[in-house]
Amino acid sequence: MYKRNIEKKSRNCFVSYHHDRDQKYISKLRGVIREMKVADHSLKDDIGHFTDETIYKKVRSKMRYCSVTVVLIGERTGYRRWIDWEIWASLRGYTHPYDPYKSFKPNGLLGIFLPTQSHSIPDRLQDNLDSGYAVSMKWKNLERDFESKVNYAYWNRTNVAYKIDNSRERQDSNYSNFLGFRI
Repeated sequence: MYKRNIEKKSRNCFVSYHHDRDQKYISKLRGVIREMKVADHSLKDDIGHFTDETIYKKVRSKMRYCSVTVVLIGERTGYRRWIDWEIWASLRGYTHPYDPYKSFKPNGLLGIFLPTQSHSIPDRLQDNLDSGYAVSMKWKNLERDFESKVNYAYWNRTNVAYKIDNSRERQDSNYSNFLGFRI
């Protein structure tokens, strides 16, 4: 009998999460998913003193080799400016003016609900869950479902890109929600 050597496709993922609150989950994600290429390209330093265009260029350059953006959804995720910007940037394709290797298509989008008391879903992510572009899953199913969900999000970026909803203005600051009021 003839056996073919079928190699698994690896996917580069941009992981977006609340650094102060959800760092332990990114560590666990890396430990559980060894056969996939998961790259944490999140912003490591405070770059708030840069112009909006410089911030966008930094995020875009980190996403260049990624095909799926994974958003870890915890209690404060939806209130974070940088998470919104990362989702915004990942949903925009980019055509470099003279170097096609620096161009890229919009990323697929996967939201993972962390095992927290409540969840704050970023509005832009919710828009894309509602449109059918983004995919979601629960953290407790990470080992079982992560690979298939990443592949489904990757498939969406090619086959249903018309469902992308990136119409919101970028979030201009971090905020809190108190009894339904944005403060």
